[in-house]
Amino acid sequence: MTCLPPDIEARLEPATRLPSLPAVVSELLVLASNHDAPLTDFATLLSRDPALCLQLLRLANSPYYRRGCDPVICCEHAVTRLGIDGTLTALLGFTLVRDATRGPLADYWRRTLAAAHLIPAIAKVVNPRHPGELSTRALLREVGVLLLYALDPNYFELTAQAATREQRLALEHRHLGCDRDQASSWLARRWQLPTNLFLQRPLEPEGQRHHEWLDGLCLELADELAGCCLDDDSDAIPAVLHRFQQRMNMDGNAQARLVDELASRLETLPDFLATTLSADEDIERLLVAGKQRLHGLTMSLAERLHHREDQLISLQRDNEALDVRASTDALTGLANRSALERRLEEMLEDAHARDKPLSVLFLDLDHFKPLNDRYGHRLGDIVLVNVAATLRDAIRESDLAARYGGEEFVIALRNTPEPGALRVAQRLQQWLAEQPMAQVDQRPLYVSASIGIAQWQPGMDSIDAASLVEKADLQMYQAKQAGRARISKAEQLQERAGETS
Repeated sequence: MTCLPPDIEARLEPATRLPSLPAVVSELLVLASNHDAPLTDFATLLSRDPALCLQLLRLANSPYYRRGCDPVICCEHAVTRLGIDGTLTALLGFTLVRDATRGPLADYWRRTLAAAHLIPAIAKVVNPRHPGELSTRALLREVGVLLLYALDPNYFELTAQAATREQRLALEHRHLGCDRDQASSWLARRWQLPTNLFLQRPLEPEGQRHHEWLDGLCLELADELAGCCLDDDSDAIPAVLHRFQQRMNMDGNAQARLVDELASRLETLPDFLATTLSADEDIERLLVAGKQRLHGLTMSLAERLHHREDQLISLQRDNEALDVRASTDALTGLANRSALERRLEEMLEDAHARDKPLSVLFLDLDHFKPLNDRYGHRLGDIVLVNVAATLRDAIRESDLAARYGGEEFVIALRNTPEPGALRVAQRLQQWLAEQPMAQVDQRPLYVSASIGIAQWQPGMDSIDAASLVEKADLQMYQAKQAGRARISKAEQLQERAGETS
């Protein structure tokens, strides 16, 4: 695909606001106001307007809507991909020009629409593989003419000197710097359209016939037949069909079917053109109605977007609440064991990275099972809840208190060497000795805890969370074996709460 010089591309850029047919826009606005209009109605309507068809394909093939899927070429597939909101977004930014159907563009519209109207009959007999794609290609085959006309308002006077398409292409290139085919290819690149959307003149295949050659022949036939009809030269139609049938090597049955299908389409062609090219529409009214409909669509989309944002915020809050419940012990409100393992690992990584000490306390309530057996689990739960509250009061916000399981608790103390951890443990033992954790028959119930301390400090080998907790757990068992209600750390055992100064 040949790239155009930068100055030609710069001149083509403003020309991409291609004009639409007023009659088609009028029908579009009626469809847009009908909330029950099926998407197929939009696809059918767009098969009559090159500019709107291109806008639809441009959005449907954009990275947002394509998302790794195959490119789409026909209008029906495009509206299916976009949905009603995307379709209207693509179409309601239409462009209109005055005297579009009676000025210099009149002949372009008539020939393009006539070819697009005839191509389904040809595709049905010759190439029924993708009739929708072939119809789109017929509609867009000469869309480069719209671009070149925007470059030079005298374009049609210039090309009127040419007798054949090849001569027209040469004139375009000589006077405008590019021809219609090159302009179409540039637009396909610029809008990220499928590269095979615009078929060039088909070359005779060597060996087996291929699909693009077949599509190209069908498009040429539709264009030649459209020219015969619009030039009121019906006598030339048999010769055009004969050449086509010979190139296709069609048998008698296929020839007869093609003639029958084309006869039906040719009969409806005058009414089709008269309706599509109606000049009775009020341009100003259509532009105002289009802006109003686009504004309404924008407001509707904004309202739905706001509603979805509210839903996302609510969902985020629900997820955060789920995360909290998943990491929190339901009875005490402390972190649960899985949250402890995760967060303690993070605290250790931070301690290793910053070369700061980290201490862990492992607490086990003494004689808790007999307490449960004697007074019941309800009172045992009250004790656990109050012990948890005591632990929370004893630590900083940067520290972590967790229920390890049953009557076991773990505290992790950031940036705290062993002496500081020992002071926290002593304070906890003192509070437990002084504050009742429940009431039994109007009498206070006190509990004690055996506490083990382990730490990591700079200069030691790195350690993981599970190993550090295990070390604190072993120290806690040392305290149990020494008589309970004690604090144990490496090579040192603290006496019972109240027995030390």
